[in-house]
Amino acid sequence: MGSGVRQKLNIFAHMPIKKVATPSRSKDIIVSSVISIAITIVFGYYFLYIGIKERKPTFFVDPARTTILDKSEAAHAPLLLLKANGDTVRSDVTSGYFYFFNQGKETIRQENIYAPLVVSLGDGARILDYKILKEARAVSGIQLTLDSLSQTLGITFNALEQDDGVAVQLIYEGDKNTAIHLAGGIDGVKKFESRLITINPLYFVVALAIFLIAAYIYLVLSKRYPDKSLTLLFAFSAIPIIYLLLVFYRTEWFVTHAVPDTLLLQPANDLFTLPGWFK
Repeated sequence: MGSGVRQKLNIFAHMPIKKVATPSRSKDIIVSSVISIAITIVFGYYFLYIGIKERKPTFFVDPARTTILDKSEAAHAPLLLLKANGDTVRSDVTSGYFYFFNQGKETIRQENIYAPLVVSLGDGARILDYKILKEARAVSGIQLTLDSLSQTLGITFNALEQDDGVAVQLIYEGDKNTAIHLAGGIDGVKKFESRLITINPLYFVVALAIFLIAAYIYLVLSKRYPDKSLTLLFAFSAIPIIYLLLVFYRTEWFVTHAVPDTLLLQPANDLFTLPGWFK
């Protein structure tokens, strides 16, 4: 064999061999991707819809209030507003709304109440009238009782399942922006929720989109850099899971402030919300 031939063989022997993705490697990629998205969906569903069972009595005061009588403007008008006992109303009269319901998955029963639930007003405001505008389910047995002496509105019920509750209108005399708050005690509850804490399912769709984009980028990069495919697989599989952990840790960033459908006073315009697309 000539020296020229031997030289060419030595050159070929020292040339790097390019690795080609095998069918088994592609199969591993698919399996890993499926596992990643399964973990994302299962953990998300468990933590938000199954895992947490607790009582969450919620007292949400609608920030919008309506002035019924402005005494400064009606001072010279031939108008006299009387209370039920015949006394003359001498302050502004305002209409406000509040919602009382259970956001948690654990039922709140009458026997769970160890201190009466009462609604009261601040700044010396007085309740003139009240009205139940909507009750989620009549079987809950929600009743309101006005104590004229203490100027408090008592709330009693048989039991409240998740999203069971009541929407109430209050007409009161006093400062329009007076505080409306709830006091009482329920077993296992340290404080009443004052905010609505529903996580919009749109953020789980975002998690799915992040997974698909990450999977696509991984497939492209793994073909260009086959030696780093395992590192890339770990990194891109972790992206949607990290996103979901962020959702759980910083829930307030992803909160949808909405009253449950069972208590909505007007139908919601959900054309641009994810649940509305599937109705």
